[in-house]
Amino acid sequence: MRTHKEIYNINAKKETIFNVIANIENYPKFLPWCVGARIIETRRIPDIIFQKAELVIFFKSFRESFLSNVKINRNNWTINISSNTKPFKSLNGFWMIEEKENNCEVSFEIQFEFKSIILEKLIGFVFFKAVKSIVKAFEEQCLKNEKLIP
Repeated sequence: MRTHKEIYNINAKKETIFNVIANIENYPKFLPWCVGARIIETRRIPDIIFQKAELVIFFKSFRESFLSNVKINRNNWTINISSNTKPFKSLNGFWMIEEKENNCEVSFEIQFEFKSIILEKLIGFVFFKAVKSIVKAFEEQCLKNEKLIP
């Protein structure tokens, strides 16, 4: 299983960052390799939202859609993502946002394993670079959204 963790600071409000991460249907507009996203189901418990989402990823000649379960928790400013549908044998992602003095610290951790050994080998070569570019895309989107807020 591949694991990667990124911790970085964003000069934006906690709400802005949280909303960018939680707005799954907006991912194709700014996220590398994401060409489709839709929410299939939503359930709410006061400050927690449970969603089933479908993402479509496209990388070189590889195109795949997969379902994930998403838990959006405004009580502790976290977002959990999990999947065990093709192409993943297992996928677990975790976002946590903490307000600091002059910015917010954002922690992103991802663990995954593909069902296909061939895909595992193919993606393995670009995995860390891909995660860094995805995190950078989220950061840029947060900064872009922050500037739109008066």
